[in-house]
Amino acid sequence: MCKVIYCLVLFNYLGFSDAKNNGTFPSNFLFGVATSSFQIEGAWNEDGKGESMWDEFTHRVPSPIKNNDTADIACDSYHKYKEDVKLVADLGADFYRFSISWPRILPTGYTDNINQKGIQYYQNLVKEILKYNMIPIATLYHWELPQTLVASNLDWVNPDVIDIFVNYTRVVIQNLPDVGLWITVNEPKQICHHGYGEGKFAPGRNNSGVDDYQCDYVVLKAHAAAYHMYKEEFPHYQAKMSLTIDCEWYEPLTNSKEDINAARRNIDFECGLYSYPIYHGDWPPSVKERVKLRSELEGYNRSRLPEFTPEEINYIKGTSDLYLLNVYVAYLAKDVPEAPSNITSFRSDIKAELIQFPGTSVGVNGFPIVPWSVENVLKFIKDEYKDPDILITEVGTSEDGSSLEDDMRIDFYEEAFNAVLEAMYNYDVKVLGVTVWSLLDNLEWTDGYAAHFGLYHVNFTHPNRTRTPKKSAHYYTQVIKTKRLLRADNGSNSNKISGFMATVLLFTILWNNLCN
Repeated sequence: MCKVIYCLVLFNYLGFSDAKNNGTFPSNFLFGVATSSFQIEGAWNEDGKGESMWDEFTHRVPSPIKNNDTADIACDSYHKYKEDVKLVADLGADFYRFSISWPRILPTGYTDNINQKGIQYYQNLVKEILKYNMIPIATLYHWELPQTLVASNLDWVNPDVIDIFVNYTRVVIQNLPDVGLWITVNEPKQICHHGYGEGKFAPGRNNSGVDDYQCDYVVLKAHAAAYHMYKEEFPHYQAKMSLTIDCEWYEPLTNSKEDINAARRNIDFECGLYSYPIYHGDWPPSVKERVKLRSELEGYNRSRLPEFTPEEINYIKGTSDLYLLNVYVAYLAKDVPEAPSNITSFRSDIKAELIQFPGTSVGVNGFPIVPWSVENVLKFIKDEYKDPDILITEVGTSEDGSSLEDDMRIDFYEEAFNAVLEAMYNYDVKVLGVTVWSLLDNLEWTDGYAAHFGLYHVNFTHPNRTRTPKKSAHYYTQVIKTKRLLRADNGSNSNKISGFMATVLLFTILWNNLCN
């Protein structure tokens, strides 16, 4: 019996699920980098391009952007796309995720005015990506709604924009048949709750708890309509399609039922608001319950959350070929008292306070740096949304750009990538690959050029917008080449082995003293 106990205890200590994670990715694991058109292209009014709502937003006086920055030139990637694709290839990446500027293709938003120079630009970009045997991943909507549509009230709170978006999508897909993965919409939460609820992002609408939910409703229907059009009209195309959902991780501040529920509400209101309709149909039950309750308290005669019809539920459900995840931050969540009845807002619907994890630092853009939380998010998605294939389409952290020695970014990626491996090996989460945000330092929306996410530094004061690799670029190149983390090659595993040997020695001593 003593021998049996010895073997069981030793086996349990080694925890072979943990031992599986030796810092090595599967041979078919994919690595890529991402950019977006508005943030890097520049050439905002060249070659027939129309104005986007972010062009209009950044040109406002007073400017809503830090240091009055604009994307008029940005990284000048419109003229330097070959150089940028070569930078991606130099990393050894398997794919390059870019986005399409809607007003560069359709200056007015409509298909009666197709800008052939815009079409040609993206055709050239895709051709350049393929030249290096990389996969082109294209985002159809990364926040660049043509300003002419906004001016005509045909934006994301108006269901009439759905058909216009589908028509735009059709034109792009027809002209870019070699794209390897289509992303309909990037981060609907940011579009709707920052753009229509808080007024922080374009178009700057500040009607939280009303317009943001209407936007959610319209964006989800637009995504579904584009998905169905693609499947019906392009059945010979092999590329998959989905939308990217940004999910933050929330843990309860205490073990109280109230804080546990508050953490779950945050996940449901931010990640579940888009995942639940696609994987289960309808809004998350907790979201419907909370918005209905708050609406009644505030004197509304019906819920502020638009109601899906049974037909709409069935139409949206299943419109995803894989789960595309953007993951950045995590918080502790604390339940709070019910807000007064004269307050209508997204946050009062959630009924929670967010608190930074103790001991964590914050990036230049204000994002808490909590890379270990990636594992929690991945496991949650597996458990809640039918164990889908997952491609992480953005993960990253920002610094101030003062040095090319960005060790903090390397540390972040080591931990985030290890969290991915932990999810894969410990919980069998089906992660296909990761995408670093971003290839280049760029205009980081309202933070302008102050927040640096790039693997490559860009000199925004030089006319040539000179690119220089940071230390993290060399790090990522090594990870891609070896499919191994740094810790897998610099002693961490040997430390594990030493720990294993020490454990064996300890149990052997116990054996000799207690079992003989």
